[in-house]
Amino acid sequence: MYTKKWTWLISAAMVIMMLTLTGCQTIQGLDLAKAIQNGASVKSSESKGTLQLELVPGDTSKLSAADKATLSALQNVKVELAVKTQDNQHSSIDGTIVYSKGSIPFTVALEGTKINLAITGAKKPIVIDLLGGSNISFMKLLPKAIQDQFGNKILEIKPALIGLLLGNTPNPANLSVSPVTDTVNGESLSLQKAHMEMSGTEFASLLQKLLANVLTDEAGLKDVLSQLYDALLPVIQEQIQAGDDSITLKLLTNKDLALGVVYSPIHDYIKGFADSLTASITGTDASKPGLLPTKELFGANSSLQADIYIDGDKQVRKQVLALNIPLTDSKMGASALKLTYTNETWNLNKPITASTINTSGALQLGLDATSIYKLLANQDKQSTLYTMLKDDLHVTKKDVNMATDGSGATDDAPQPFIDANGKTMVPVRFVSEQLGAEVGWNGDLRQVTITDYVTGKTILLTLDSKNATVNGAAAPELESAATLSNNSTFVPIRFIAEQLGCIVSFNDDTRVVTIHRD
Repeated sequence: MYTKKWTWLISAAMVIMMLTLTGCQTIQGLDLAKAIQNGASVKSSESKGTLQLELVPGDTSKLSAADKATLSALQNVKVELAVKTQDNQHSSIDGTIVYSKGSIPFTVALEGTKINLAITGAKKPIVIDLLGGSNISFMKLLPKAIQDQFGNKILEIKPALIGLLLGNTPNPANLSVSPVTDTVNGESLSLQKAHMEMSGTEFASLLQKLLANVLTDEAGLKDVLSQLYDALLPVIQEQIQAGDDSITLKLLTNKDLALGVVYSPIHDYIKGFADSLTASITGTDASKPGLLPTKELFGANSSLQADIYIDGDKQVRKQVLALNIPLTDSKMGASALKLTYTNETWNLNKPITASTINTSGALQLGLDATSIYKLLANQDKQSTLYTMLKDDLHVTKKDVNMATDGSGATDDAPQPFIDANGKTMVPVRFVSEQLGAEVGWNGDLRQVTITDYVTGKTILLTLDSKNATVNGAAAPELESAATLSNNSTFVPIRFIAEQLGCIVSFNDDTRVVTIHRD
């Protein structure tokens, strides 16, 4: 149904709530920006928090029985978190996801930009490298050793990065400060509470102004890059001492030259992000038609409230955030989404030991389209997380639409054709990857290997042959041989659909063939 929209909405809402905290200068004697920057400088701490998601029921008359069941299952979801931060490179989270069908305990151990994850019901621990395989253009300018340490060094200069954002964020219009007495981890404290309210349109404007200001703050951006260079310099020197005599690495020893080379690509990257945000806010981003309309997220009827509690040492000790987004699409069956987050922090800069996870034999996940399918395959089918992903979020549900008249052909999406035998031939890589399978190519043997994480099948095809194997055993003979056309391998649609557990349909009016997977 619309579960991908829900997933995106939850992610976007969390980003909004966290970014909101970067605003605000001195108000009624409280330097909130300084308090937030102090928080970024804290080396170690303990905290606990709760994230609550509520879908407010709306008109469900247009939903199928299955969609109504999904909406009911996900109507209230809560995530409970207990966090230990050892230093800026190591922290851990013991958490539990609670929803209508049960609870899902999990543990996260963060090591720099690597996320080590252990989930109840998983066959293996999981490792996610947030920067591994990233498609950030300016990263490609750097040697491999620098790329590997880039994310960790960014964490080291987090106060400077937060300072750049704070210095360029305008104040929200509705902000007040009052003295209060409240508890943090059971301890009664005298605090100052900063209360903030804004609409979706106000926040959209704030974000746009923030990015515009950062783009014009050349001195501020270069200062942050200078600090990042200083953090990376020992890595550069270590590589040179180890015998790496590459020209690129030697050029990086010249700080002025290095900063001059990376400034423009990073500035362009931020500019691209700003343009993308503006397109999303204005509704002109046509590249993502499946996402929830951002006019609701950034609309006048959406609201964000934040209470931030500051102690006498100008440290953030507690946060209460609430985001409310009205939903106008009747097909969703919900009238609004409410997202609340509470957090309190203690033991600031005290000795803390984060938990660790044994990652030997771990499943390596990236940020590509197949990751969610690998995650699903890694779960026991009786586990609560498998049920949530497969039956409630319907992560495997997908339609692949392809025009057979050539009208939709692109370099990335080659179109089907009818072969001499009258069989519809489809591009095996495009179809498989759209459905979450991985495709490999052996040029010497002229063979294609499809690894499907949903069915657990490994399919082997050979060009110009009607023979194929599935999990090593011979499959029924193909109606037509696998063939190469326009540098893409094509196979009969019936074969690929049957092997991946899909249903094929054809629209005579639009000449579009659809492969559907539940």
